[in-house]
Parts: sequence; C-alpha cells; structure tokens
Amino acid sequence: MSVPAHDDPDLAALVERARGGERAAEGELYERYEGFVRARLREARARRNWFWLNSVEDAVQDVFVQFFKALREGRFAYAGPQRLEGFLVRTAFFVAMAHKDRARASRHLSLHDEEEGGLRFDLPSFAEAAYEQVERRECLRLLAEAVAALGENRREVIERTLLGQKVRDIVAATGRTSASVSGLKFNAMVQLRRRLGEVGFLERCGHLFGLSEGA
Repeated sequence: MSVPAHDDPDLAALVERARGGERAAEGELYERYEGFVRARLREARARRNWFWLNSVEDAVQDVFVQFFKALREGRFAYAGPQRLEGFLVRTAFFVAMAHKDRARASRHLSLHDEEEGGLRFDLPSFAEAAYEQVERRECLRLLAEAVAALGENRREVIERTLLGQKVRDIVAATGRTSASVSGLKFNAMVQLRRRLGEVGFLERCGHLFGLSEGA
C-alpha cells in the first residue's frame, strides 16, 4: 500500500526539485520509479499481448521524458505517492499506444471485459491512425483529461484496467473486494462516458474508439 502524502515529505520535495528542472532530482525519481514503470509495461504486454512493444526499455525512457515534461509545464501536481504512481501508469499507457501507432499494428485493445458481462465502452488502439494526426492527438488529450478527472478510487481501477488487469487482478493488487472493484469499474465507466459526452467526444472521436451514441 502506498504511503500517504503527509508521511513522505522527502518525495514531495524531490518532485518539487524536479519540477524546477534539477537533473539530480530527476535522476533520483527515475531510479525510484523506473522499476515500477517497467513492471507495469511488462505486465501489460503479457496480459494484452502487446507483441509490437519490442523495447520495454525505450518505452520506460519515453514515460519519464513525458513525466518530467508534464512536471515542468505544471500538468502534474504532487498529491502523494499513489497519485504519482497513477500518473505514471496513465502515461505508460499512452506511451505504449504511441509505440503501437508507429509499429502500424492491427490488433485492438478494449475496456470490454467478458468477465464483467461486457461493459460497452471499447477502447481500440486505433492502429490505422498515425500518431502525428491532429485529430488523434486531440482525442488522446480528451481521454486523458477525462480519466484524470475521475475520483481517486475509480481512476485507479480504470488505470489498471487500461493496462490489462482483470477484476481478480485488481482485487489482489488493491486488497478490495470483487464487488467493490466491479462497482468502482462500472461507475467509473458511466462517469467517464458522461464526461466524454459533455465535450463531444463521441461525435469527434467515437469512430476511433468503436463507440456510437447509442452504445
């Protein structure tokens, strides 16, 4: 279990130093979390059959490049170790999708989960769309903002789902009951879909995500 923010002042100070561009602080954060990021990517590659992710090490490097960039630009505010890990997990997912775009693969990811009775919010990896396309970048931004806006517990379940974890895996990792995880997951999907609907996501990006307004 992650240590509460007020119990880890050294980490808060380290993040603040990295925000200011201090290379030594960035190096310390990298050493502290690179194993965590690598493990999450390897786990996702195995669970999701991300055969196209040839270099986990390259992906790890990209995650930290994006993380430190977000720090400097004020797009990440430290609020404890758990929030930091969640941001890294979310960044790892989008980095992996960028790698898949470049590989021009044809397989799909999905939040559709048979063991949950088939939640109808599919997330293809849109392999046919180039990463440089403005439309796709905007859709990724909208999705990332919607996930980030979820409550902490719901966000954690969605982030773990994005990396291929089943309900039973999330139960084991978080110590929650199966009913609790399933409830959080379902309600997170509802909230996520509502938020995306408010910004016209279905109309603008639905074709990339296999979504329709009536789904």
